[in-house]
Amino acid sequence: MDLKKMCVIVLGLVGLVAMTLVSSPVIGKERPLIAFSQCTMNHPWRVTLTNDMKYWAAKLDVNFIWADGNNDAANQLADCEDLIAKKPDVLVISPLQAKALAPVYDMCNEAKVPLIVIDRYIDAEPGTGMYITFIGEDQMEEGRTAARLLVKKLFEVYGEYKGNIVELQGTIGAGPTIDRHKGFLEIIDKYPDIQVVATQSADYLREPAMKIMEDWLQRFPKGTIHAVYAHNDEMALGAMAAIKAAGRNELLGWICSIDGQVQALKAVLDGEFLVSVQNPPYFGESSIKSALRYLEGYHLPAIQWVPFKVFHAQTPKARAMTEEYYNYLVANDLYY
Repeated sequence: MDLKKMCVIVLGLVGLVAMTLVSSPVIGKERPLIAFSQCTMNHPWRVTLTNDMKYWAAKLDVNFIWADGNNDAANQLADCEDLIAKKPDVLVISPLQAKALAPVYDMCNEAKVPLIVIDRYIDAEPGTGMYITFIGEDQMEEGRTAARLLVKKLFEVYGEYKGNIVELQGTIGAGPTIDRHKGFLEIIDKYPDIQVVATQSADYLREPAMKIMEDWLQRFPKGTIHAVYAHNDEMALGAMAAIKAAGRNELLGWICSIDGQVQALKAVLDGEFLVSVQNPPYFGESSIKSALRYLEGYHLPAIQWVPFKVFHAQTPKARAMTEEYYNYLVANDLYY
């Protein structure tokens, strides 16, 4: 996706910016039907996202149908075909993989169904055809942010930019996996003596990550790896469990991750994680309000960025912010 050529705005988690009114054949239609294709429900982040979509659909009084792709691109593509056949006013999709779900673009164009893509992108250009908008975080910047903090700490501890890193990747072919890897390496590659010495996909899941980390701890003796970069908190927590079980406590405090879930924030405050870059799963309000605004005749920006926080404890100010957000999650029984 060539993001630099597209119209970009920053989208807060509440409310939408003003948009330009254009003509629409569906203005005045009562209770529009919004269909949602979720790529998987095997992860708490995905469950939170789906529940948020349901909540905002009910709050905004729209008809809402959805399908679970069960972590299979072919299944999700078939789900989209079935949902489009129900003639929704808008289809919202959080795709498993960028390339495998790209045919949804042509399917929506053929059926004249407006398409909104959230969180993960597809290999198609937002703002063209029936693909009306993409809503998501800047995943490359999330990767860059984790890398910058890690590089800074490596220098502070060793007096030079050096170290070996192992990387737990997310689902192969998924947009966040591609971008979190690219963004991280964009920073790391500036320092020849900082190397990623092993990388493997754990599919964003805790248990596979723990097993991979167990293998790496046997492969790399103490002192030969210095940090862990995980594409999400679930994998990072699995890696931490393996580290603790193996007694490799020299790696505690050197785990870098993305998502901002409550257990990860506690790990940051306890000195076990270096950083967890926030990747909030709350797309219900932004996606459904965008759909409704489009149906009211407003032109949406091609891309809507969701801002994110950076949770670490490397400065008193950062620690205070992380602690405040952690307490908020605990007090409200929230996972993210």
